[in-house]
Amino acid sequence: MKINSYGSIPDITKAYSSQRKDRPSAKQDVPITGGEDTLELSVQAREMQDVKAALKDVREVREEKVEQIKKEIRDGAYRVNAGKIAERMIQERLLDKQA
Repeated sequence: MKINSYGSIPDITKAYSSQRKDRPSAKQDVPITGGEDTLELSVQAREMQDVKAALKDVREVREEKVEQIKKEIRDGAYRVNAGKIAERMIQERLLDKQA
């Protein structure tokens, strides 16, 4: 089997060039208008932006609470409320099911 490696490449590029000249450019196909683009956010999107902005102001770690718990642990006064923990776990699980 004989393969001509470079014989047909110039022919292909010529065909492509002539085809490109015949076709108008993409810029000519799209009409240009003087108007401005607008964007309107939904009520939910605006609320999400407000919540995000409010969360930026909230500290991630409540230093006072951490120091209080550390002190209670050092003093041996820290007690775990198992009922409260179980209740919160159940609430979170129920919220997960709703979402």
